Amino acid sequence: MRKYLHYILALLLVMAASGLMAQSDLLFSNPGINPGTYNPASINSNGMINLHLLARQQWIGFPDAPSLQRIGAEHFFEDQSMGIKFNLMNLVAGKEITRQLNLSYAYRVNFSEQMTLHLGLSAGFYNRLMKYSELIFYDGSEPLINEDESFLRPDFEFGAEFNWKYFTAGLAANHITTPARKATNFKIPVHNHFYIGYRLIVSDETALQTNLSWHRQGTISQFQLYANLLFGNIFQAGMGLRTNDALIIHTGLNINEFFGIMYSYDLGITRFSNYNSGTHEFMLLLRLNKHNPTYLSPRFMD
Repeated sequence: MRKYLHYILALLLVMAASGLMAQSDLLFSNPGINPGTYNPASINSNGMINLHLLARQQWIGFPDAPSLQRIGAEHFFEDQSMGIKFNLMNLVAGKEITRQLNLSYAYRVNFSEQMTLHLGLSAGFYNRLMKYSELIFYDGSEPLINEDESFLRPDFEFGAEFNWKYFTAGLAANHITTPARKATNFKIPVHNHFYIGYRLIVSDETALQTNLSWHRQGTISQFQLYANLLFGNIFQAGMGLRTNDALIIHTGLNINEFFGIMYSYDLGITRFSNYNSGTHEFMLLLRLNKHNPTYLSPRFMD
């Protein structure tokens, strides 16, 4: 009986978390990845083709815990003051699967050599699959079996990002065709984001990157705060806090100018932390076609 109670509890918690994420997009923990994911205007203009491969596994040791994989690619064309981005994400949370595909366009307005404004638009689609046939409800009767349901929806986003020397500010809106009051398990509601960041130059080889972001969906608001210490273009380490969720520990290493790896660990600060051993997030960075790379662009660091 104790064994069955464990699985019943696991199912209930996963369903609760899945229901929350059905209404909210995930926030990532590695610095630099969030604005590039939700803001079509945020793009790394280092003169290279940038590829991002990310894997996130939440709640290690928890049955049917959420897992996410993301592939991203971006390139900015300096001679045309424009860039394009590609994002593909796959999220599995219990018996719910969400896949998103977006293509973004960003245009840069140059006010001066150190002051720029990026404007961006994104279009794509997302697919929601609910595996009702695999759900089992322990209520003393026969399991409830429904047919699986799958929906494909168009998806649109817009955003802006302002950069001045070591200061960055941006805002974005995702899933703009669905007001929060009309959201369902198959319709992701509009999400709003705002963030600011500042890079403090400590010495010729050391800098401190800080960032504060605000995220809102319906009546739910969340803040994320980062402090990341950069040692040249090679190593970085820092900490962050996501309100009502987790304390974040982060580290990253550039093997060379073309390849880097980043890792973060989320230490849960909610009641769910009693049932798992934290969240791991890995990201590989690949940079191709080198043309005067500038890794110190503050927009790269979240």
